[in-house]
Amino acid sequence: MTFIQVAEYGLGFRVPDKQCSVYYTLVGDPSTHQILVTAGEMLVLADMFRNEGAVSYNTDGSYFVTGVKPVGWGRL
Repeated sequence: MTFIQVAEYGLGFRVPDKQCSVYYTLVGDPSTHQILVTAGEMLVLADMFRNEGAVSYNTDGSYFVTGVKPVGWGRL
């Protein structure tokens, strides 16, 4: 499996057709990638990108993943 860290991201919303988009670039790749997502998926991805330390993309399975956290992480 190949995991590549996400370098930058952007969120978009096209008003006429209510289409959500997520844009991202990967470390070492100058290309910007775009995926079209539902509003619910956009909320999940926005939360992941904003609140997690490092987010990586798995090129084999085509999914985003955060770094490993200890059990109970984030509890007050």
